[in-house]
Amino acid sequence: MKSLAIQLLFAHTPQARGRGERINGSLQDRLVAELDHHHITDPEKATDYLNRVFIPKYAKRFGVKPRDPKQAFRSIPEGQDLRTVLCAKSTREVQNDNTISYRGIIYQLKPNTRSFPIAGSQVSVQEWFDGSIHVRHEKAGTIPVTRAIDRSRPQRPPKRTPYDVFAAV
Repeated sequence: MKSLAIQLLFAHTPQARGRGERINGSLQDRLVAELDHHHITDPEKATDYLNRVFIPKYAKRFGVKPRDPKQAFRSIPEGQDLRTVLCAKSTREVQNDNTISYRGIIYQLKPNTRSFPIAGSQVSVQEWFDGSIHVRHEKAGTIPVTRAIDRSRPQRPPKRTPYDVFAAV
């Protein structure tokens, strides 16, 4: 959140937490009842009803004018790649052979020839939403990687138990 300059506001009082929980609960309960009342079971029809009827009616009843009419949304900062912020991150130590292990898979790092040796140093491993793996070093920057060895264990079938005999009867 810090890298996107977003400040989190926490509900510190029980009353504030209760208001948030009540509004979410009433929205969920009310929406389900409304969809049931109108015999809507199709996701596309539910989305249409939500956008066309439910949200405007709810906003008219509970909406409050903002203190500051200025738009609260901001554009993404110049040069900011959201994929590097909104991803799973972890830290790994580079082995002497320039490899790291992540989720049971060994990745070979291919550092830039101009950069200094990275063996023994810490790198940040980013797993983006598309499943791709990206490795960043504090000084060397982004380091290309290739999948070297897959050491993840294959799924084994469960061992048979004495109770399996009764399942066939």
